[in-house]
Amino acid sequence: MFGKILSLFRRDDRFLVLEIFDKYVRGALIKADPAEKQVRVLRFKEGNSVDDASLKKFLKHFGNLSGNKIILGLDSHLATTVYAATVVVRDNFKDLIDEPNLDNLISQAIWKFFDRQRARVASKMSVSDMDIVLSDVRIRGIKLDGHKVVNPLGFKAKSVEIQFSQTFLTRDIVNRIKKLFPKNQIVFVGECGTTWSNVIGRATEAENFVLANLFFDKTSVFIGDRGQRNYWDNFLWGQYNVMQSLAEELLVSAPISKEIIQRYLTDNMSPALKRRLESLFMKELHLLANSLSGVMAKSDTKMVYIHSLFEVPNLFSNSFKNKFDRPVTLVPVDLDLVSQNLGFKIECKCEADNKQLFGLLAHFIEWQMSPLDDKMSQIAMRRVRWLAPSASE
Repeated sequence: MFGKILSLFRRDDRFLVLEIFDKYVRGALIKADPAEKQVRVLRFKEGNSVDDASLKKFLKHFGNLSGNKIILGLDSHLATTVYAATVVVRDNFKDLIDEPNLDNLISQAIWKFFDRQRARVASKMSVSDMDIVLSDVRIRGIKLDGHKVVNPLGFKAKSVEIQFSQTFLTRDIVNRIKKLFPKNQIVFVGECGTTWSNVIGRATEAENFVLANLFFDKTSVFIGDRGQRNYWDNFLWGQYNVMQSLAEELLVSAPISKEIIQRYLTDNMSPALKRRLESLFMKELHLLANSLSGVMAKSDTKMVYIHSLFEVPNLFSNSFKNKFDRPVTLVPVDLDLVSQNLGFKIECKCEADNKQLFGLLAHFIEWQMSPLDDKMSQIAMRRVRWLAPSASE
């Protein structure tokens, strides 16, 4: 499989990887040499506005995009990526599976999954189910009567389990993407948190885990359950809560409270003030622990990966762990988690830290390690066209 992936690359192919969230955007221009598993980050930029005019201006930072492969990671209100499996029962189970039969099986599985998920996805993204567009399907594995096979052709089976990922977009975001990017340059679109979860699962081989992504004003939670990766929920807790709590306690403005937090993190304050702040920080972290404990109970896991897009005091301390109502293992998420465990050599030629780059490069890694040119994925992508009626031009 890896050999097939390599055949699609030229040495030092260029990629523009973008992540579009509800209030900000970030991007990286990278070069990749997959034969050596080397990645060079050439440029990195963040922006605080995501309207179309701002995005067009933002893209100019990366120069002429012609010839670049484009990878998009989208916030959970813009995209939904689901990793799951669907079982199809064969009536003619005594017959060998041939290509027309495989085509039909994949078509049935995609439709069955799409029909089952459409209403849930529409509710999650707050649109009508008629505004949901299936944009991408990747076949990730197949089992015949419970046994994993690489190629099902020529086998008999009563039940066929097809494991795949499907990405749904809103019709509005499809139209926006068409206006911003040449269609033939986009090679991957996925939901940020789900993609991050799958890369973490690949890198750590963890079966059951929770991924908590800490943003400025919210925390989004995803669950990894064996081969499944799914959005769970989000709740209103983030950097803003810590800053606001501190501002109210000390009667200072938000910018000053942010500066005080930074001084705490660099140990640039008196021991007395530090103790006072530790108590305040722990009150806020207790709220986070309560929310995550509920998710852990439902997913039956003690493993929590925390991907924080800002510095949180005492986030991995024993004091914070003791706020959970069950045993917990907290693991920080940054670029080292995937570069070391998956063997990538990553070089950065710009000012960006491991936390900022993790998400962007996770999208690249997920695309690189996804099925690209196998027969089953080709069949699946053909079937996407009839489940994704063209959005308005």
